Amino acid sequence: MRSLLRLLAAAFVAAAPGVLGLGSTDSYRDADTMQSGYLPNHNMDPAVVSGPTFGQLWRISGTGEYNGQNEQFYSKPLVYTPSTGTYAGKQIVLAFSQTNWVYVLNSLDGTIMNSRQLARPFLVSDIGCNDISGTIGITSTPVIDPATDTVYLYAKSYPGPDNGYVNGAYYLHALDVSTLVERPGFPVNPGGYPADNDPTRYFHGGTHLQRPSLALINNVVYAGFGGHCDLFNFTGWLVGIDTSGKVKTLFSTEVAPFAPKQDGTFNGGGGGAGIWQAGMGLSTDSPNRLFFVTGNGAGHENKQTPASGRSPLSTLDEAIVNVKIDTATGKLSLSDYFEPYEYISMDAADRDLGSGGAALLDPAAFSGNNAARVGVTVGKNGKAYIFNADNLGGFKNGPGGGDAVLQTLNMPNGGSIFGGAGSYPLEGGYIYMTPVGYPTQVYSFGKDSAGNVQFTLVAQTLENSAGRVGVGVPTITTLKGQAGTAILWITDVDNGLRAYHAVPQNGKMVKINMPPTPALTKYQRPAFGDGRLYLSTSDGHIICLGSPVNLPFTCNTPLDFGEVAIGSNKTLNVTCQANIPITQVQGILSSSLRFTVKNSSLPTGAVAKGANITFPVTFDLSGAAISDNTNTSVPSVSPGLLSAAITLLTNNGIPKFTTQQPLAVSGTTVSKNPFLNIQPPQVDFGGLVKGSAEAQAGKAGSIKIQNVGLGNLTITGLAYFDTNGGDDDDGVQLKNVTAGTNGTFVVGTGFTAQLLPETGDVIPAGGSVSVGLVFKTPNLGQYGSVLRIYSNGGTQQVLFSGAISDAPEALLEISTSEGGWVQTSDVDFGSLAAGKQVTRKIRITNVGGSGLTITKSKPPEGAELGAVNPTGDLSEGLLIAPGESAIGPVLFAPIPRPDNQAPIPVNGTWTLNTDDLTFGVHVIFFHGLATTTQRGPLLPDGTSRFKYLGCWQDAQSGKGRLLPSLKNNGANNTNDLCQKQALADGYIFAGTQYHVECWRGNTPPDMQWYHAESERKCTWTCSGDTNQTCGGDGKYESIYYDSLRYSPSNSSLPSTTSSSSISSSTSSATSSASANSTSGSSTPINPSTSTSASSSASASPTGPVIPLTVGSFSFVNCQTELTAGGRALTGKRLANDSMTNELCATFCGSFKFFATEYGRECYCGDTVQAASTVVPKSDCNKPCAANKLQYCGAGSRLQLYSVSPTTSSSASSTASSTSSSSSSTSSIISSSSSASSSTSSSSSSVSSSVSSSSAQPSPTGPVINPGNVNFAYQSCLLEPDTGRALGKNVVSNNSMTVQICLDTCPQYQYAGLEYGRECWCGNAILNNAQVASSDSACNKVCKGNSTEYCGNGGALSLYKRKQTAQPKRRRGMKKTLERWAAA
Repeated sequence: MRSLLRLLAAAFVAAAPGVLGLGSTDSYRDADTMQSGYLPNHNMDPAVVSGPTFGQLWRISGTGEYNGQNEQFYSKPLVYTPSTGTYAGKQIVLAFSQTNWVYVLNSLDGTIMNSRQLARPFLVSDIGCNDISGTIGITSTPVIDPATDTVYLYAKSYPGPDNGYVNGAYYLHALDVSTLVERPGFPVNPGGYPADNDPTRYFHGGTHLQRPSLALINNVVYAGFGGHCDLFNFTGWLVGIDTSGKVKTLFSTEVAPFAPKQDGTFNGGGGGAGIWQAGMGLSTDSPNRLFFVTGNGAGHENKQTPASGRSPLSTLDEAIVNVKIDTATGKLSLSDYFEPYEYISMDAADRDLGSGGAALLDPAAFSGNNAARVGVTVGKNGKAYIFNADNLGGFKNGPGGGDAVLQTLNMPNGGSIFGGAGSYPLEGGYIYMTPVGYPTQVYSFGKDSAGNVQFTLVAQTLENSAGRVGVGVPTITTLKGQAGTAILWITDVDNGLRAYHAVPQNGKMVKINMPPTPALTKYQRPAFGDGRLYLSTSDGHIICLGSPVNLPFTCNTPLDFGEVAIGSNKTLNVTCQANIPITQVQGILSSSLRFTVKNSSLPTGAVAKGANITFPVTFDLSGAAISDNTNTSVPSVSPGLLSAAITLLTNNGIPKFTTQQPLAVSGTTVSKNPFLNIQPPQVDFGGLVKGSAEAQAGKAGSIKIQNVGLGNLTITGLAYFDTNGGDDDDGVQLKNVTAGTNGTFVVGTGFTAQLLPETGDVIPAGGSVSVGLVFKTPNLGQYGSVLRIYSNGGTQQVLFSGAISDAPEALLEISTSEGGWVQTSDVDFGSLAAGKQVTRKIRITNVGGSGLTITKSKPPEGAELGAVNPTGDLSEGLLIAPGESAIGPVLFAPIPRPDNQAPIPVNGTWTLNTDDLTFGVHVIFFHGLATTTQRGPLLPDGTSRFKYLGCWQDAQSGKGRLLPSLKNNGANNTNDLCQKQALADGYIFAGTQYHVECWRGNTPPDMQWYHAESERKCTWTCSGDTNQTCGGDGKYESIYYDSLRYSPSNSSLPSTTSSSSISSSTSSATSSASANSTSGSSTPINPSTSTSASSSASASPTGPVIPLTVGSFSFVNCQTELTAGGRALTGKRLANDSMTNELCATFCGSFKFFATEYGRECYCGDTVQAASTVVPKSDCNKPCAANKLQYCGAGSRLQLYSVSPTTSSSASSTASSTSSSSSSTSSIISSSSSASSSTSSSSSSVSSSVSSSSAQPSPTGPVINPGNVNFAYQSCLLEPDTGRALGKNVVSNNSMTVQICLDTCPQYQYAGLEYGRECWCGNAILNNAQVASSDSACNKVCKGNSTEYCGNGGALSLYKRKQTAQPKRRRGMKKTLERWAAA
């Protein structure tokens, strides 16, 4: 068996000259190529695993924290032995993170030996799907080509500096496993390539998720893609790129003519049918075919008529698919498929088939007359499908229009399965699968009386899995392929790693006790090395479990006794050679009474290194009997395999070697006579919903009737009785089982059996018969029956149970502030200040008659508004019993913000669905307003007069101060004091920084120095009030503006029109004045004087603008939101911190109107409510959350766009007003206009006029920073292969900028930036480093400033010290302030 799997593995990797790097215990990909889950080659000894020395050996975390979030590892680690390079011949571990970091780890101690970040990660906030937290980078498990020591992986990022899903992309990287250097021709972006099976469709990585593990076949890397939370117009894709970097094939699961047409937007078209598989790999059993499984779709080409799996199908949703691989070109084409008969209903209830992959089973162990090659797949629909890999079954080709698969296995209460099934091909054959919230189910392989494949549930674990999604694929190991050493490994998001003896013992799964592990990342399976295993934890660590490798002896184990008859015994010798000097062998222990050892057989003295010792072990069944003897202590045994551990206790002559060495032994107990065994002892069919398709067809099950003795077994009788709280000994009437029509036997009310052995039938020694069962009845109620079988090998019985009940019915309610419950999808938290919190709850009650399962749950996970327990409450797969409820609390807790801001809208959605087919997808919209403290001079309405303008970077080299007038308030400085001082002295702007300083001025700061609050630049407290913020780190300033004399929208810089006028009208308390807005004058506005100034320039807008056209939409107006409740646009809605006008236009692609609001909200609709009125464009003055160069409405202000001109009263055509605001060629308009405000005493105005003549837009992308007063840019310098170009790495963090690095290397001649986050210093260029052929090789933006470059992977942006004296620093001030003063 082991040789078969190894040959299959070798067949699919590149056949290149040289020695393969693959070691015999390596894991170069996710499990095996067939995804069978059986791994015989990793020296996992159950005696060692259950011993006292097995446990956690090391635990490490990476260095790729991003935006304050822990680095996460969703990809499974790989274990590999390179053939060349620094680590040649040494087993290493490769780990891959969601921040796009790759790590090379020492497999023995976890030391990070090499690391590299490939690109900045994709932000989860760009898609609004929280299945993955924080960032998306390397999600799937890569694959290694042992022929070239190359690891292939997909990383999600952005090709340029802009965020947003429209800018997202996937890249296939090819890295040397040791150096992590990219191979020539890589990375490759498959974005924009069309599908081979539909050229009208093209691939876009930003809207897709690459989750299934990769497959390497015929030198082509194949990857599966699905969607993010069913968002956007995703489809399922298979992408094939060869090992030279050439895109070979793209295959789409939804194509013409039946799939929705792709229309050029990100929401139209698509069709779904994603390839997700909960991370399980693509499976293959030959070089010319590949298997995968898809999820829900929309095309539904198959309706009612049966269809052959060999015929073309354009909509492969909810399907097991076999695609043909053209071995010459690598291209893929549909070969065969299976689609469940109820797949359209599965779509409606989110009961996807594609939640698991296709496990192909070893044909040497799993085959029958009806299938030479067998596979199994699982789904959210609570079923496992056993399929013929050579004839998948098509659509509705089974009896009565059902499924033409080999067998359907039903999970308890329809529990959903994610990830897939595992298998064990020895000892008769078993498969394993774990439903959410239920025990792992164990099925044994068998054949019915016709020789057809039949699996029977024979056991389950005592422990339930986590009650939420994330349990991994069952994986089975053996020690050197030896029967009796199989371990079943289960990974759990809550319960960590569990291990069991893979073969049930007396109908039970025996747990192997191990030290507990932390909670694990979703959908893990262990990656195995040489006697060790590696896992990723949910808190962002890689852990290693194993036993110390320092064993005092090398022994001839595992020891297999073979078959031993009950009543006899057998003795074998164990021979061990000493690896070190042994002072004394102190004793020997056995874990089982059946395997006996004696201390007297051990040597009494010292054992020299290299010397052998031999001692006997006896498999003793001489005192055992098949059944208990009354009033005796003779133990009973049953035929079957027994395993145990023998432990040698030593006193070693050398330290650091274990003193307890476990040895594995096993033997098979056999009966000389026939012995009847029935597995399982109970078959529970669970509940069926009356009237459902499953109830009408009947629910299937099976039992296996075995003769585990050495003599022929003859059936002597069969009978049954319905259970009513008693048995036949209590007067229950036994009924003989007789044959019915078509081989059907009644074995109880509601229960029938197929092809049941009859009286007189003979089962030969070692033989078995699998019997199919069906539970079917039209009436509600609980049902039970006992089938009893008599034979010359004993009497056995099996219990059947099942129930028929009404359908589940979901009632969704939301808690109210008064403690009640209402049915609504709109939840308003109201206004709330930082430091306070409010909780509202979602309640789903099952008011039906059978179990209700939550099939989709996407909770909000915002920093201010989110589910209290997003991974536990109302989780996917959660079962709600009739009459019971499940609750999911949502917390609104605003974060601290700078004072004097308008209320900030915060919102989120919780998307839910259940298997109640009348329920449908529910999206609950939660929203609230986060308020801030109003300080300083107040307006009559109680709000602050000075509004918060933002955090700004001050004192740029050669630029002077943003606000030139300083008042040092010392220990009394606060924002309200500074604002009062500014008002008293006639200034419009007031800014605080460095704890104690108050700066004032009249010139608006330039947008290029603005920093978003998310960057946390302004975090220093005010000296006079530690609850207030006064700038940050000495060069960042908290700026406020007088709202009666200035409006941010009215101070916009010129537009790109040939001539434009921008005016700003403000008021003061006493009189009017004007000031030059471009000269940087420090003269305050004098209440008793009046001046005017104007200037002309050729300029392009650097401040926010309103785009005239966005995709196919045109700007209409700035309009009001409804004031009496409700929304002006009542279609879809979206809100997140990745909002742009382009994102909103794409989201609303199927509507006539879209509008942005509050900078981060998007609304769609086909009509605009009449109560929404037109207001000045200047009212839409809030920059977009993800694009500060554009406006996205404002508070209660809609920036409205229409797909075509409209004449509605509330959204009147504005062609003339638009054209008057810009030139005919302009695509953007300034939001500036005239506005005025007055007090009861007087008014004042400030105006400016600037003209431009069709200036070209300024570059907005990253640039090379020329340096500063001390350093000048030199070149892009390539890192040498033999070391580093600069000798000292002084700083590495995600706040890196060129200025930070140059400031950090004052005593060095050279400074260099690399990877966007590293700063290196040195006095000489080392190791003959060479200059790159072009500066463009250093094109990675700085982590702390996306407008400038900071080197690249393996390349330094090099700066050299200028040969001038450094300016002297002033004493008694911070260094940063000294540099500003010198500048």
